[in-house]
Amino acid sequence: MNTKAAATIVHALLLWMACFSWAAAQGNSIDTFDVTQVGGRTVVRITTKEPLKSVPPNFSVATPARIAFDFPNTVNSLGRSNQDIGQGELRSMNVVQGADRTRLVLNLRRSVSHEATLEGNALVITLAEPPVAQAAPPASVAHFAEGKADVKHAVRDIDFRRGRAGEGRVVVDLSDSTTGIDIRVQGQNIVVEFLKTALPEGLRRRLDVIDFGTPVNTVSTFQQGENVRMVIEPKGQWEHNAYQSDTQFVLEVKPVTADPARAAAQKGRYTGERLSLNFQNVEVRAVLNVIADFTDLNIITSDTVTGNITLRLKDVPWDQALEIILQTRGLDSRRSGNVIWIAPRDELATREKLQLEAANQIQDLEQTRTESFQMNYQKATDVQKLLSDQTQRILSKRGSAVVDARTNTLFVQDTPSRLEEVRRLIAKIDVAVRQVMIEARIVEASDSFSKNLGARLGYVDLDPAGSRVLGANSPRFAFGPSMAATGFVTGQSATVPTFIGQGTNVNLPAAGLNSFASGALSFSLFNSSATRSSTSRSRRWRPTARAKSLRARAC
Repeated sequence: MNTKAAATIVHALLLWMACFSWAAAQGNSIDTFDVTQVGGRTVVRITTKEPLKSVPPNFSVATPARIAFDFPNTVNSLGRSNQDIGQGELRSMNVVQGADRTRLVLNLRRSVSHEATLEGNALVITLAEPPVAQAAPPASVAHFAEGKADVKHAVRDIDFRRGRAGEGRVVVDLSDSTTGIDIRVQGQNIVVEFLKTALPEGLRRRLDVIDFGTPVNTVSTFQQGENVRMVIEPKGQWEHNAYQSDTQFVLEVKPVTADPARAAAQKGRYTGERLSLNFQNVEVRAVLNVIADFTDLNIITSDTVTGNITLRLKDVPWDQALEIILQTRGLDSRRSGNVIWIAPRDELATREKLQLEAANQIQDLEQTRTESFQMNYQKATDVQKLLSDQTQRILSKRGSAVVDARTNTLFVQDTPSRLEEVRRLIAKIDVAVRQVMIEARIVEASDSFSKNLGARLGYVDLDPAGSRVLGANSPRFAFGPSMAATGFVTGQSATVPTFIGQGTNVNLPAAGLNSFASGALSFSLFNSSATRSSTSRSRRWRPTARAKSLRARAC
């Protein structure tokens, strides 16, 4: 029992000594955390063991509203990792200790601006009073940067540039990075106030920038009491954004288009979650680590990335913030999946050049293969000339192409990568040529005559006494075309028969065509006593149409 107790005590002692030595190696620690209310503002006082050299790197996020501070080479000596506060806009705080730094996160009820200063061993964080809703505010003022009243500020230069996406950039070179800046939208104009700042006479002017083709028409700068006022007059639909890097302040005015396709393209350029950054003379590597923690991406920074940066960003996408940092320090990035490689531009260019040279050397040593291509619509000789053209050679310097004219087959010898390119090329050009069919129809019409003959014949015995065949006492008979005609002649019927219908034995007339009647000829034959008669009528019609159809086809 005593042995176990002694082992436990020794283990605890060794653990305490290890923690003590690790804390001593860190060099600093967070000892106290206090929150007070001063008027409508919330003041957070964080006391450390040793005075901080500068305000720790910090950034803020709008959704969810929070502010994070990174204390380098510092441990947590508060004895707790979180605390509920519930004062003003501050809900709670969290402390997370890492290998080389400790992050303190302030969880807010809503996003508010903050200011951080150093007072001895204490870091004082002041959360601004939340804006009070008004019925009709004249303009919304954004305190971009809180200035130092005991330092004289000045504007050194003012420039205007056009961005790659058509945005207008107003670039102001300041004398120091602690100049207070307020931005507000007043009517259709953007007003920027540089607090307690002097403006040289040569910069008090009005810039006409219509010819740049941006949403900005004019930029007017003048002295207004102790401040310098800049009035930017845009046109159309626009949105603005501001950021500061060291002593350079930039305000961007971007066009907003009503076209959904172009609006989606503009929106798709920066798609990251918005954040705010405020760094005063902080190492670039530390800023990149903050962005890596915020985005959960793996950022690999080259050993040649050095130097400090002063950066102030307000509610910008993190990918735009990263681009601003890289442009400011002359860096560039390459992304592969969730890994981002960051290095100076020259270093990346040299590295890519070496990779291309290595790829060319591998291609020179790569084994060649031969592949045959059966041409269906193209001539193999034409494709051979295309592949072997010296002005725009598709094959490598080791490649060749031969033709079998009998089978219209092309044989290509080259590296596998070049053969794949040849295969794709032939698949696009060896296709049937699109044709246009032109069709014409010619109709030839002529008049002729058809033989169409009709006849009407009739015979009637007109003697009422009729005829006798076997003598005087034999029965009488009479001939006629119909019963009506014969009965009328013999007195047996009083109805007068029709001449054409009931008076003919044959009634086969020639019908007319197309509403035209046919010609007719008639005659009557009768005996001397007019007791017998025969009539005849003929009709003739011969118009016909003969058509020929001729079809011609051209391709």
